[in-house]
Amino acid sequence: MSAAKYLVYLTGLSTYVLVVWGGYVTLGGYGLGCGTFWPTCNGAILPALNWPTFVEYFHRLLTIVTGILLMVSAIFVWKMKPRPVGPSRAMALAIILIFVQSLLGGDVVVTSLEPITTTIHLAFATAVFATIVVACVLIHSTDGLRLDRPAL
Repeated sequence: MSAAKYLVYLTGLSTYVLVVWGGYVTLGGYGLGCGTFWPTCNGAILPALNWPTFVEYFHRLLTIVTGILLMVSAIFVWKMKPRPVGPSRAMALAIILIFVQSLLGGDVVVTSLEPITTTIHLAFATAVFATIVVACVLIHSTDGLRLDRPAL
């Protein structure tokens, strides 16, 4: 199996952890643990950490890691020969969605957890995860696919 496939799977796992941790941030009441817009947290790049600040700050760091994984895995998928069309498109859509999702996350903090903004943020998180799951399923279905011989 190619590195691209493993990276897509790892991105799916990272996205799942990010969404679950985001739920913990919200349900635990830690959404304002970092009361300032990214990249700062309570006015600092590396804030003094109490539990609410740690929970929110970790969510932000996990978002960065997931975004980087998404970009790297998308590049690997786009460089596959032959390029799998479905996973390539799913990864491109996921990049757009995670960008919008990150902006919405900032709005959640700026609006002090306004319910409609928080709900839209969750909806986009679900869309990002679903898109990456689609990419995982599609890239898995290309396992062993060779275009120079007929399928059995």
